Amino acid sequence: MTEKFHSCFISYRHPASKGNREEKLISHVVKAITDHVELYTHDHAVYFDGKRLVPGYQYDERLANAICHSACMVIVYWPAYLESEYCKKEIAAMLDIEKKRRRLLGKELHGCRLFIPIILRGNLDELPEGVRKDCQYLDYKAQATKPNFNIGDDDKMSDELYRIAEYINTLCDKMKNASDKLFGKCQQYVFPAPQANQGIQPPPPQRFPGR
Repeated sequence: MTEKFHSCFISYRHPASKGNREEKLISHVVKAITDHVELYTHDHAVYFDGKRLVPGYQYDERLANAICHSACMVIVYWPAYLESEYCKKEIAAMLDIEKKRRRLLGKELHGCRLFIPIILRGNLDELPEGVRKDCQYLDYKAQATKPNFNIGDDDKMSDELYRIAEYINTLCDKMKNASDKLFGKCQQYVFPAPQANQGIQPPPPQRFPGR
């Protein structure tokens, strides 16, 4: 039997408080990614852990299984993202998984990365080089500052979202023929040891611009 897997795992930091702007931004990104991915595939659902929207959320080790069962990771990024030990664990896990998949799939994954950052604040280069190098990404900073934003409303963002969804679907197609090898042991997958997280640090504070 072919092993089922998710199209992508959405990694995000839980908002500081219920109903704030962070939560609204997260919800818009999740809906936009899900809507666009579903136009390409119904076989591989987007994985989003909605429990983390609730303040006081405690880490659920089953997320390691969900990351392993996902073709790639979408990172909802703003600078506070890398302050979270949860988020750093998720990055370390997908880096580990990406290496293993390259060994299994070889040239099939040549030129492909399993990380797709969506930048809501800050810059792509604040993410670790091992994550951002050669990855597909979406810079949504300008649109996210609008009071009545909706990701994908304008033509440029809509085109970018379709491009990302098509890329995610391409990854799914590359993996489905080897899904038993890639995902068959995900029930036993655990997060890498803490030392694997070294080098994943929050970006340094920037100087306030002078006049």
